[in-house]
Amino acid sequence: MKPWSPISYAVRSLRRAPGFSLAVVATLTIGIGSAAAIFAVVDAVLLRPLPYGHPEQLIGAWHDLPPIGLMKAQQTTGTYYTYKRLARTISGIATYNSGSANVSDPDGRVEPDRLPVAWVTANLFPLLEVNPLVGRTFTQAEDVKDGPQVAVISEGLWRTRFGGDPNIVGKKLSIFEKSTEIVGVMPGSFTFPNATTKIWVPQRHDPKDPYPGGFNHSAIARLKPGVTVADAERDFASVLPRMVDMFPTVAPGVTTQLLMDQAKPRPRLYPLRDDIVGEASKTLWMVAAAALLVLLVTCANVANLLLVRADGRHRELSVRAALGAGRTRVVAHFLTEAAVLAGISAGFGLVAATFALRALVAAGPAQLPRLSEVGMDWRVAVFTLVVTAIVAVACSAIPAIRFLRGDALSGLRDGGRGGTAGASRQRARGVLVAAQMAFALVALVASGLLLRSFQRLHSVQPGFRPDGVATVWVSLPQTRYKTDTSVVRFYANLAERAKHLPGVTAFGLSSRLPLQNGSMDQDPLLVEGQWDPSKKLGSLHLYGVADAGYFTAMGMQLVSGRMFDRMENQRGDEAIISSETARIAFGDSTGRSAIGKRFQVLPKGFYHTVIGVVRSARDTSLFGAPTPSVYMPESVSPDTLYGPGWRMALVARTTGDVAATTRSLRQLVRELDPALPTFDAKSMETTVSESLARLSFTMIMLGVAAGVTLALGVVGLYGVIAYIVTLRTRELGVRIALGAQPASVAVMVARQGLALSAFGIVAGVVLLTIVGRFVRSFLFEVAPMDPTTIAAATVLLALFALLASWIPARRASMVDPTEALRSD
Repeated sequence: MKPWSPISYAVRSLRRAPGFSLAVVATLTIGIGSAAAIFAVVDAVLLRPLPYGHPEQLIGAWHDLPPIGLMKAQQTTGTYYTYKRLARTISGIATYNSGSANVSDPDGRVEPDRLPVAWVTANLFPLLEVNPLVGRTFTQAEDVKDGPQVAVISEGLWRTRFGGDPNIVGKKLSIFEKSTEIVGVMPGSFTFPNATTKIWVPQRHDPKDPYPGGFNHSAIARLKPGVTVADAERDFASVLPRMVDMFPTVAPGVTTQLLMDQAKPRPRLYPLRDDIVGEASKTLWMVAAAALLVLLVTCANVANLLLVRADGRHRELSVRAALGAGRTRVVAHFLTEAAVLAGISAGFGLVAATFALRALVAAGPAQLPRLSEVGMDWRVAVFTLVVTAIVAVACSAIPAIRFLRGDALSGLRDGGRGGTAGASRQRARGVLVAAQMAFALVALVASGLLLRSFQRLHSVQPGFRPDGVATVWVSLPQTRYKTDTSVVRFYANLAERAKHLPGVTAFGLSSRLPLQNGSMDQDPLLVEGQWDPSKKLGSLHLYGVADAGYFTAMGMQLVSGRMFDRMENQRGDEAIISSETARIAFGDSTGRSAIGKRFQVLPKGFYHTVIGVVRSARDTSLFGAPTPSVYMPESVSPDTLYGPGWRMALVARTTGDVAATTRSLRQLVRELDPALPTFDAKSMETTVSESLARLSFTMIMLGVAAGVTLALGVVGLYGVIAYIVTLRTRELGVRIALGAQPASVAVMVARQGLALSAFGIVAGVVLLTIVGRFVRSFLFEVAPMDPTTIAAATVLLALFALLASWIPARRASMVDPTEALRSD
């Protein structure tokens, strides 16, 4: 006799029930696959250590300036040197800035391009403890004012542009039309400050600069061994006041002591991983919670299927017990069957997760950090195995416990099929169905709240009209466009030609665009006669450069005054402000009283006269309030703080195809200057969509989870009610034979399903009170316990529950009494 093999016996048993086996495998594949895919993202972004030496010692260094409403501000040159020289809890601090630059080959073999560039201090690479793949990084002699033009490039750029040339060191690139020597290549795993960075160049701080400027440089530091973040924060706070002696002035006419007294900068330090991930962690944990919800509903559904199968095999299991099979052997059979099904599902789940992961990475918000590190690896495989084992045990536990607690021989005394099912045999299935309904309600409400937030954000008036607007960026190299006149001449010529492009109804220029994070220059505004820069700082406003056509092209309404003149004739000492700036600085949101008033902008003392007021735009986020903004003119004039702008966005409003207009703008730039690359071309509608990417991504993930949990919950409810009808066939036949109306029988059966759903809905509402606080940060003008959303989700769930209950209930009402009694 062959020895008993639990696995082979389980496989044979499952083969005899192909429908059951397929249903379980399909259900578990969804749950395990979604869990594996989401874990891969969460692990890569939130859990895995940063790819630097001793990453636990790295911190991001920032400042909070509460009195002027500026939180998580960067470093000034003064604060950088203060911490570098005086802080005792760190082994080093480095600063960096991200941007982009015009890049070309000196010999002209490759078309000019605009590439992501990072300006870094020379000590950044040693601080991160990452060595170059080829060559070296910067020396201190290169990181000084007027130092040699050198660069380090990424491995990706080295391979695509230079074919992986082993003799790359010493080769030249033209960056901002300056011949720059390549001194090293960083490995592909080095993605600092972000994965798109292709080139690193020296930052070149000047420790002798009498005006160290504003909070404009990001920074990281390395803690000394044994030092905590709190220790370093106290150390930074203790040495920061000494900046007053090292750098007495911040800007002309503004002392460092004034800055310290009124802005009250407070050092804020964060572990570098938390600093990099930032707000993205909330999104990922929310998506992970959705995956967990799906997995829980999957387990409940499969446990229900296993219960149904165990009840259907009740007589068989009793016969086996009567023939000598011990309880342990029968329980092992339950566990083995569940393990076989879960193992097969895990294999399919990993395959599904691989494809789902590609879709997740493609659909993930561009702002999601470390996305390039996401992939399937051994950590995901181990996680999947652990989840599979837990699922197998969890799903088999309930039928196993039921068997252990019951009478092993009861199946021989219950008679044939059709007996009335006892309440205890239905209680476990009812609890599981109610749990599925509760989870389904939570997922439905959460996705509904995000959908309502999304709708409200789309109804927000952003202060501009994004429809039909094409934008393209251009940056003029100062080596060829050396004077204000040459810059204005180029843009004036471009504007004149762009107005005649097919479909273009308005064209303009601006150094910044709403909802795009670049060029966010904030400085205090000092109204003439109201502020004394030697005694008090003004409120912060966003500044930019624009021409006369920009506001019309963007659909920004003029509230008061007039627009700028043509670039060639425009005076440089005029300005247009937003209605929010008019309210804050001049106490009049209509702007009428601001017209003709003058103001200064730190750090320079030029006076500007307000000639117009436009409706405020939501420059930084649709979630926030309108931004106080000031627009300086693109003009040839010595008496202006900002103008003219070398790096400008071309903005065209068109009645035709936006993509075609974008191509026409790029072609127009090439005709005017073939060596000038264009970059970041997109429609304003795309910009608005990208600003909502995090909310959209979370909404889609929760929407999918809600759909899956709803479907599984309804299927589970249908299965339980259908099985109850099967078990109660004889009872129902007797009721009908004794005169019960079919309709009343149907209502009685459907009532059971609705009762289970009602318990689930009540439990779901209780869960919502716990979940609500986690969803709050994603919502816009919607409360976490919004009655409308909860009511709509409840009604939807109740309708599906009614449908799932009514179908088997209708079948119950059609039972033939004669056939039901004969089957006993």
